[in-house]
Amino acid sequence: MPARSPVCSRCAERQRGAAVVLALLTVTFAAMLAAAALADFGRGLEAVTGRRDQAQSRQLARAAVDWARQVLALDMLESNVDHGGENWTIRIPPTQLGEDAADGTIAGEIIDLSGRFNLNDLAPAGLRSSAAGARLQRLMELLGTSPESARASVIAMTEWIATAPRGDTDHAPHSALVVADEVASIPGIDHALLARLRPYVTAVPAPAPVNVNTAAAEVLSSLVPGLGIDSARVLVAERERAWFRDLADFNARLPQGTTPPAAQLASVSSRHFLVTIHASYGISVTRLEALLDRQKPWPELLWYRIP
Repeated sequence: MPARSPVCSRCAERQRGAAVVLALLTVTFAAMLAAAALADFGRGLEAVTGRRDQAQSRQLARAAVDWARQVLALDMLESNVDHGGENWTIRIPPTQLGEDAADGTIAGEIIDLSGRFNLNDLAPAGLRSSAAGARLQRLMELLGTSPESARASVIAMTEWIATAPRGDTDHAPHSALVVADEVASIPGIDHALLARLRPYVTAVPAPAPVNVNTAAAEVLSSLVPGLGIDSARVLVAERERAWFRDLADFNARLPQGTTPPAAQLASVSSRHFLVTIHASYGISVTRLEALLDRQKPWPELLWYRIP
């Protein structure tokens, strides 16, 4: 399916998109709320107000995740290019589902994780990748970490994820990270480093190409050999006016002296998304996070949690 042409006047489009999204949200969840209330009417354990409200707010949050899946599925049908000007990037502010706020409110956002460095790429299928380690080290150095500290941190993360060699009883085998914050459990990892890394890294199933339309300048600089941070920032500014239609377009706009990234490392579309929902009902508030994998038109729910 051909990609949509970039448009300079995205503001009006985003406003219209936000209005449509909010309208769909209100109608969908108003209907869901009524159904949920009827379904829970006779449950003895939720007769107490607090328990009932908690159950309702959690049900609202789970339903909101399905709504996000529908938004992403429709987006995939419309285009094979993902960028920062699309409707799914609009953050939904707290929205009442009825005349009274006690009837329920929903707020949330869909966060693209494909624009970040995937920590699990350090050892896909348990096999160490020196190339991915070099990219992460470069990213850390761009964020102000010394080369020695960055190198030691990359080794520690890689060994944590990698499979132990056959017969190695001293190496404790771990597995792929589920969330990036698991890095805090790795011995020798500075928590201040993790705080700096958090906006630029993720933990999703490997391998995971980086979406050059949504990646930060620091991630682009670590991805493209020879691309300085200043040149990466210029690319980010340019894509605000005209996003990259495909990898050929991205490569054509790279400055001289750079080497285009390998095709399997970069993309102009996104596959993994984090959905963050805040739902309230009565006296209860639920915050829910869900990881979606949009490899197919209907995104797969990989996990969800209530922190």
